Amino acid sequence: MGLTSLMDFKLTFAATKRCYAYWGLLISAVLCSALVSAAETDTPPFYKVTYQGKQAFLLGSIHVGKADFYPMAPVIEQAFSQAGALVIEADVTKANTQQLLGQYGLATPSTSVDLAQAYPAFCKLNLTVCQGLSPLAPWLQAAQIALVRFSQLGFSAEEGVDVTFVAKNQGRTLLELESVAYQFELISSFSQQTQLQMLDEAVEGSDEEMLEMVAAWRSGDKQRLAEIMEHQSDDVAKELVEKLLWQRNQQMSQRTMALLNEGKHQSLFIIVGAGHVVGSQSMPMILNQAGAEVIDCWQAQCL
Repeated sequence: MGLTSLMDFKLTFAATKRCYAYWGLLISAVLCSALVSAAETDTPPFYKVTYQGKQAFLLGSIHVGKADFYPMAPVIEQAFSQAGALVIEADVTKANTQQLLGQYGLATPSTSVDLAQAYPAFCKLNLTVCQGLSPLAPWLQAAQIALVRFSQLGFSAEEGVDVTFVAKNQGRTLLELESVAYQFELISSFSQQTQLQMLDEAVEGSDEEMLEMVAAWRSGDKQRLAEIMEHQSDDVAKELVEKLLWQRNQQMSQRTMALLNEGKHQSLFIIVGAGHVVGSQSMPMILNQAGAEVIDCWQAQCL
């Protein structure tokens, strides 16, 4: 699971980004230039969901990005432009992130981790980061370190897929499948052992694994994405997969079906983390079982 599991933390790259300045942790990304047209050949997981005459387009995303991710393939951009509403995992504007941080994100005496002592090599190169993270719970330390490491590889939270599409939503209805408060509560409920493993993997995971995940997303390699996201080597990884992916897949699929049933919008454009749309208990599979028709837009005509 490792670093790539942290990529599905919606709150990691959106809900808490307003708190980064507070902790002195807003890291400037070194953006890599590339041909803009490269993004148009990317094939990230993308589905059309149809139910009782209403439709939704479901895009599997990652929560960091760079300039050459955009514009996306024409079928994605067209589906977005025609949608009546944008739906994301959680809307940070509806949450009191400072309150949530105080309630769920701070370490206690029994959970506090001295990063400089636990990871001297990393902290020697990132002293300010380690000092700034000292008040946080291990799960949030892990999430923030993942963000720092992705920024060092040239990826920015501000250019993440969901953030980018929200920014260009132009006043259309913005809906959420869950809430930031739910995400904080869920992830902070992980056992101390799980949180410590998350932290260890965030620090010790290889750059190659991080880059492989991005490459698999851009090429639409759903099998590889599923292997990366759902790899279970022990009970700790199992808790991450079951709570972070499978439990939420069920809940977000139910919410999607409810939105389609409401019928307030003829077409929805839904963005969730890529881990939710691949694998053995994916949202497309659950939606299909609930009676919706689900089409892979790279295998059939969607527009």
